[in-house]
Amino acid sequence: MIELLDRLLIWLFLLFISIFLVLISIFLPITIHEREELGIAMFGYPVPFAQQDLMQAGVDYLGDYPYKFTIGLDFLDHPSRIYIYKIPFLLSVIVVYVGLLIIRYLHNRFLF
Repeated sequence: MIELLDRLLIWLFLLFISIFLVLISIFLPITIHEREELGIAMFGYPVPFAQQDLMQAGVDYLGDYPYKFTIGLDFLDHPSRIYIYKIPFLLSVIVVYVGLLIIRYLHNRFLF
């Protein structure tokens, strides 16, 4: 019984870690290849789940492309919305969760 409870707690802990990792992934930079892509910039890893219009967010980049951008958080000067899509978010969480379960299995299998 205690072993089952320990496994459940570990699985829940890994689930919370996966949600946290997926949520902070929206702050990682993405590569934009042309100016038109600024209007539909998709953020998040491993499956992009957050969309933002970087032109509305106040990105005034006029240089060469491809260029790396991060999510626009300058809400005081240029209010913009970030749309979170639920299905890609859940898919990202599942992918990261399965990856963490595989790492845990390999760790227990080969190091103990």
